[in-house]
Amino acid sequence: MKAFKLAFALVLLTSFSFAQVIESEEGYYGEETTPATTEAKKPAAKPIRAPIDRPWVAQNVADNKPVTLQSINQDYLKDATLVWRVLDLREKMNHPLYFPTEVKGNWRSLMQVILDAIDSTEENPEPLRVYTDEYINVPMSAEELRSSMGESKRLELINDWGETIGDSNIFIAWGAKDVFQYILKECWYVDNQRSLLDVRIMALCPMFWYEPQTDAVAEEVDEEDGMPAVTNRRWRQFSWIDYNEVRPFLAKNEVFNNKNFGQNRTFDDLFLQRSFSSFIKAESNVYDNREINHYIVNGLDQILESERIKNKIRQNENDMWEY
Repeated sequence: MKAFKLAFALVLLTSFSFAQVIESEEGYYGEETTPATTEAKKPAAKPIRAPIDRPWVAQNVADNKPVTLQSINQDYLKDATLVWRVLDLREKMNHPLYFPTEVKGNWRSLMQVILDAIDSTEENPEPLRVYTDEYINVPMSAEELRSSMGESKRLELINDWGETIGDSNIFIAWGAKDVFQYILKECWYVDNQRSLLDVRIMALCPMFWYEPQTDAVAEEVDEEDGMPAVTNRRWRQFSWIDYNEVRPFLAKNEVFNNKNFGQNRTFDDLFLQRSFSSFIKAESNVYDNREINHYIVNGLDQILESERIKNKIRQNENDMWEY
């Protein structure tokens, strides 16, 4: 009988020693410290040279500066239109802005360039500022920026016997690969002094496409076959960025050139050359700058309205030559 009690006590002690729930500062649990994980957490060795991805000495773009733009004189402005444009990275033409999903040598995605510019490091003593809205006059706090880059989820802590012993909040962070759209705020204007139609991008906003981590989100069901009609993914704004402030960082990072790998082209060059596909979602109007989908329901009619706005802007340039 004594031997049976002693064996039962040893088994119970062993089960308690291996059933501990380890909770970190971020709220994660069930993490075990092993020699393998300890080795993985060691800082990586510093590189001895810049990444080599070409057999020739490539032009160093780290010292590039943005192209100086022509100053705008309001006295020579004939017509001006403020529009909001959507740049969808799921379109094939916009893939150079989305890929790579992870850093590969000198190659980075547009969102990764923005995140690196926001991060304050020794190489980046003056980080990029982000703003709360499209008017880019109210900076976003660090806590607001962190909350805009992920979603909190509550998890139950369960022991080895299936009993709930508590709950914990974890923060599921999103990365550069979760950005699938950009909203561009730009102004098109006719300059009589230079006799041309020109455009200036004023601000941009990355859009996360995420799947909510809550059970309260109900799937939209198609009435015909009862199957889910659309995904549960939702859009969320990251923050608004002053385009003039981000241009120095865009000019120092190369973008993949589908036509010629030997030609250096930066993100700043891509936007100046308008080498992307997009559509207009709104123009400035007296109705609180309402978007097209707020007064037109049909999808095809929304596309036609977007084309109408674009043609109206082009017509302003044609009217410049009429006297």
